[in-house]
Amino acid sequence: MENFLPGDFGETPAGNDRKDPPPQKCPHCQKIIKSPSLICPHCSLPLDRPFQMELSPKLPRQPWRRLLRPQTIILAVVMVAAVLGIYGFFVIQRLSSDYYITTGDRLMAEGDKTAIEYYRQAVQLGPQNPEALERLGWAEYQLALDTDALQHFESALALDPDRLMSLYGAGISAYQLRDYEGSSSYLNRVIEITPGHVGAYEYLGLAEYRLGKYDLAYEHLNRAWIYNPQNGTTIYYLARILAQRGQASLAIENFDQAEKLGFDPTPIAFARGLAWMQTGNYEFARDDLQKALVASPTRMDVSLSLAKAFYLLGDYTAAKTQLSTLQADVPPILQSDYLALSGWISLRQGDTTTARDTFNLWLNLNSNNDQALNAFGWAAFYSGDCETAKIYFENAIQSMQGEWMVNNDSLAAPDETPQTGLEAQCQ
Repeated sequence: MENFLPGDFGETPAGNDRKDPPPQKCPHCQKIIKSPSLICPHCSLPLDRPFQMELSPKLPRQPWRRLLRPQTIILAVVMVAAVLGIYGFFVIQRLSSDYYITTGDRLMAEGDKTAIEYYRQAVQLGPQNPEALERLGWAEYQLALDTDALQHFESALALDPDRLMSLYGAGISAYQLRDYEGSSSYLNRVIEITPGHVGAYEYLGLAEYRLGKYDLAYEHLNRAWIYNPQNGTTIYYLARILAQRGQASLAIENFDQAEKLGFDPTPIAFARGLAWMQTGNYEFARDDLQKALVASPTRMDVSLSLAKAFYLLGDYTAAKTQLSTLQADVPPILQSDYLALSGWISLRQGDTTTARDTFNLWLNLNSNNDQALNAFGWAAFYSGDCETAKIYFENAIQSMQGEWMVNNDSLAAPDETPQTGLEAQCQ
C-alpha cells in the first residue's frame, strides 16, 4: 500500500484549517487583480489608499464675500436709502420752487403784485436756485424795493456769476440807489457778455453822466441811441452833454425830439431854457424857464435861472424880484451863482456899494475865482476906486486859466474883461 502525503486530495492536516485568501480587487475600478501589485493594471491608480475626489472643494475666502454678510447688506441698504432720500428731497424742493416760479411769472404777466409772494416762496423752497432769486429781485425792482432787489440779484450772481439778467438787474438797481460806481461795474459786465444790450448801454451812460464822465457817457448813450433811436431818455441826456460841450443849437434839437417821444417836459423845459440862453435867445429861455418853474415851484435852481434870463433881457427889476423869491438858506451848490447874479443886478442898478459887498461874499467862497475878482474890479471901477480896481483886475488876470471867455450867458458884458478894465480910463 502506498503512503500519501497530506493534502494530496485537498485535505488539510488537523490544526491547520485555513482557507485561501479572497482575490484582490482594485478599490477604484473594482476589477480583480491577479498578481500582487502596487498599481492597478486596469485604471493605473495606486492600490495603497483610495483616491477621494472632493466634488465641492473649499475655495480660499475672497474679500468680496464680506460684503455678503447681513450687517453689511443692511448698512448698504440704509446708505442707499439716505442718499435717495436726500436726492429726492432736493428734487421735490426744486419741483416745488419751479411751481412757484411759474405761478409768479403768470401773475407778473397779468400785472398782479402778489407775484412777489410766490417768488419769495420759491426762494424759501430753493434757496440755492438762482432763477428764483433772480425772479424775486425783478419783482422787488418793479415795486421800487431797490435795496432788496439788489441783494437778491447779488445772491443769484454768487451762485451763477455770468447770469445775464441778474447782472443787468443789479446794475439798474444800483443806479436807482445812486451807487453809480457799482452800477457801472455790473453793466460793463453785461456788455462784455452781450455787446448789443441796449438797456445796459443806456444805464451805463446815465451812470457815467452822474459820475461826471461825460465823454464816456456820450459814447455809451450814443450807442444806445443807435440801437434804439426812439428812446426819449437817451436823447435827452445826449442833449444835456451837447449843451455842456457848447453845442447848444444841436442840444435844443435833441430836447425837442425827446419831448416828442414823451420824455418828461418839465426837465426838458429847464434844460432847453439854459440852452436858449447859451444861443442868446433870451426870450425863448425865459418862456421855457417859466414853464419849468410852474411845474416845479420849489426848485431853486429853476428860479435862479429864470432870474438870470430876466437879467440877460435887461429887466433888472424882474430879475431882482425873482431872486427875492428864493429862500434865505440858498444851498451851497447855488451860493456862488446866487451871489454873482445878485451882485451884478445891484451893479446894473447903480448900487456899487451893495455890489461890492456882495462880490466880497462871493470871493469869500473862493478867493482865487477870476470871475469874482473881475466883478469886484468893475464894482470898484464904477465907484471911482481906481487903485482897488487895478489890483483886482491884475489878480483876475493872474488867476484866470486860459483865455478869458465871454459867452452869451455871461453876466459881464463883452467889454467888461480884466484886460479892458486895466486899459480903461478910471475916474
